Amino acid sequence: MSDTRKPGYLAVARLGAVRGLGGELRLVSYSGEFSHIAAASEILVGGSLGLEDASPLRILRVVEGGWGASIIFDGYETPEKARGLAGRELFLPRERASPKKPGEYYVADLVGMVATVGGLRVGVIDAVIGGGADDLLEVRRDGGGTVLVPFRREFVGNVDEEKSELEIVSPWILE
Repeated sequence: MSDTRKPGYLAVARLGAVRGLGGELRLVSYSGEFSHIAAASEILVGGSLGLEDASPLRILRVVEGGWGASIIFDGYETPEKARGLAGRELFLPRERASPKKPGEYYVADLVGMVATVGGLRVGVIDAVIGGGADDLLEVRRDGGGTVLVPFRREFVGNVDEEKSELEIVSPWILE
């Protein structure tokens, strides 16, 4: 996948329940790290359409503890105001997201990848759906139809960002 097709902003966290009386919202980081969020002075907070109707909010502070982390936004310093943000996603520019380690990739970059079996194209990844235990890849098969493939090593092999290909190692899952 060329860099021009990769999204410019990435979902980096979700806002959880209000915590305390100062407008703190529990911060659920998708990478498990908080430093990239704490380093931002402003972040896009998704609306009902996600990034499409997101609004920038100024971060007052990120508080970390043994329980995880929480965030406080300017103008939302009461539980009543903060409660309206619960459940929304936070977006940062790609270059400010949590850095990838070798062998890691951003989930957003899986969308649009070609699904292959034995090196042959079988479809395209249309979406990644958050699941209970594992994410699900929505694969639009070239022969027609759509299937959901659990994103687990018994079904998914190599993810090649350079070629924009994702290998399905258990082809029966596509039936």
